[in-house]
Amino acid sequence: MKKEFSDIEREIVEIEIEKSRLNREKAMIVLNKSLFIYFCFLFVGIIGFINSYLSKTLLNVIILVGLVVLVLGTVPYVQTMKKEEKKLNTMIDDLKSKGVKI
Repeated sequence: MKKEFSDIEREIVEIEIEKSRLNREKAMIVLNKSLFIYFCFLFVGIIGFINSYLSKTLLNVIILVGLVVLVLGTVPYVQTMKKEEKKLNTMIDDLKSKGVKI
């Protein structure tokens, strides 16, 4: 037997989904900023190396630092996506087990 949501339950679910969207958006912003910084490091490194402002060693250091920034920006994004996916799957399973009409 399936039952309908009450208005309060519906609002709670909508608020939790909105909170999940906000968490994903924050993680996406961090990822975008790290990608931007990575490409800035690459651009500065390549332009500096071509114009002989940077040595090969300094170019390699700049590229390595850019990769570190990229990894540091990707890890929180992946963690947040996994956490939010788990949370949403749990909500769906709970609703299905309660027999709520989705």
